[in-house]
Amino acid sequence: MEQKKKLGILLVILSVLLLISGTFAWFSFTQRAINDRSGNINFEEVGRLHDYFDRASGNKDVFAENFGDAPILVRVKLLEYMEINGESLVQADPQEVEDGNAVQPIKEDTGTWTPWTPEASGNTVGQRVGPGAVFNARARWTVGWNPRAATDGSGQLNAPYFMPTFNRARDNHKTAAAGDGRDWTQSGEEADTSASPNGTNAGADATGVTHPGNGTDGYWNNGSTATSLLGTPPDTEAGTHTALQTVIQDQPVMLLSQWNALPVRDRVGNFWVVDPQTGWAYWANLLFPEEATSFLLDQANFATSGIRGDYYYGIKAVANMVANTDGDVSALWDEAPENHSDLAKQLVDEVRNGLPILGEMTPGQTFSMRGTQYRYLENKGEGNHLVISHRGPSVAWNTIPGINSYNGSTADLAARSWHDNLPSVIRRQVQPVQKEFTGTGPDAYAQGNVSGWVGDHGALSGVVPWIGTPGLNIDLNHAAFTNALRNDFAEVDPSGERKAFVLSLAEVNHLSGPGKAYPTLASRLQTLEGTRTPFNAERPWLIGNHSGIIVLVNQVNNAVPHISGIALILRDQDGAWNSNI
Repeated sequence: MEQKKKLGILLVILSVLLLISGTFAWFSFTQRAINDRSGNINFEEVGRLHDYFDRASGNKDVFAENFGDAPILVRVKLLEYMEINGESLVQADPQEVEDGNAVQPIKEDTGTWTPWTPEASGNTVGQRVGPGAVFNARARWTVGWNPRAATDGSGQLNAPYFMPTFNRARDNHKTAAAGDGRDWTQSGEEADTSASPNGTNAGADATGVTHPGNGTDGYWNNGSTATSLLGTPPDTEAGTHTALQTVIQDQPVMLLSQWNALPVRDRVGNFWVVDPQTGWAYWANLLFPEEATSFLLDQANFATSGIRGDYYYGIKAVANMVANTDGDVSALWDEAPENHSDLAKQLVDEVRNGLPILGEMTPGQTFSMRGTQYRYLENKGEGNHLVISHRGPSVAWNTIPGINSYNGSTADLAARSWHDNLPSVIRRQVQPVQKEFTGTGPDAYAQGNVSGWVGDHGALSGVVPWIGTPGLNIDLNHAAFTNALRNDFAEVDPSGERKAFVLSLAEVNHLSGPGKAYPTLASRLQTLEGTRTPFNAERPWLIGNHSGIIVLVNQVNNAVPHISGIALILRDQDGAWNSNI
């Protein structure tokens, strides 16, 4: 009897405490693949939605990972629900609900929760607008990723670390939920976390926590390792995983209207774009295998001051991750009765066509990538292709004292800088080439008596060993040319570096002639002004800026020759960008 009395008193005390402090639970929910709701799509999930949450600090990391073998398109919707004393803060007009133009949020039906739809604020997003504006006073979010100091003291952290999923089952849509984050079971009922409410030593019954980690900011660092948290399928991939970094965020989270105002070259990249009509946030790039997006949500704090009574606030994260195929992408627009904006469809179309299919091009064909014109030069084999910008920046051959080679020269540094400022969708396809080019210094200087090759005013004499049309091709078998010069070709080198470069004399010679990238003298004027190959210590081999002829120019009044035309070796998207699942 005494024990029952004590228990009754304890229950009363607990009830009072609940009335004062409220109950507060935040959850992540099972991601839903397109084929869950559309019978004609046969695509297995190869992406995993991550949700790391720490209730004490408000850290809330929501992002997506591609664990498959083909690029995917990703969109995520964040929905919210809050009630005080059992009444939803969002109250839809009953007549609008009856007419089918609005939905009354209900706690138990997460499909009725309110999508996060922010307003524009500078170059990013700000407060919620629409029905969700009532949450602004209580739920304060930080979206996107801002560089910060690493928690392990290793310095500036430009992209956060995460632990790759242990659940690589393609027919399972469970989230990777860590810390205070909870996955919602596929039945739609709240997950049973009774075995381990705080997520430690979770075990098979604690289905709400599916991923290791405590959900705090910077929990994972460089070199961190972990094993699967759960011991039952599908969260049982054998072995130890090592933390990886997400991709580096190119731009802050923005609205579709802000995205549409960007220059064309910047509209495909590693950042999130929100459609305020539906609440879907689109990853503005294809997500490649073994990559993870930057954070869509980084922090979610909740203010309780002034609340009297029992309260609840929840965040639901839903992801669609589909293959880059016409059928799967069509399902994005057809599978749900949502008012998708034309701009959202345009964004997805631009992401899908971020790069042309280079394997279908012919030498000399011109094309555009993210607003810049290029010329296709050559198929290098194994899916690699040589291209060059149209003219590109005209830069001095070299003005750095002590440099007697293209390597490390003014021209070399300018080409590298040009590459580093390319849109990320292009940079990711750039293949590494040799770190230093041979045949670009004294080893390439012309040999023997070649003084007559350059006239008083830079005119070429007949001594130069032409083949066919003067100036179009040079006979590189002539004794004046070194083997280093003849063999100076940029090639894919896995141990090299990703960079842009100026073509060599040997490459220009190789690419000139009938059926090639430069079939005539005039064709070279569109992209070339010089080469990376020196004739001697003072001058490189150039392209006549009016004739297209390969020329040598005397230095007049110590003038430094200028060159332009910057090349890249790109990995083709054909076969790599389309899912073959």
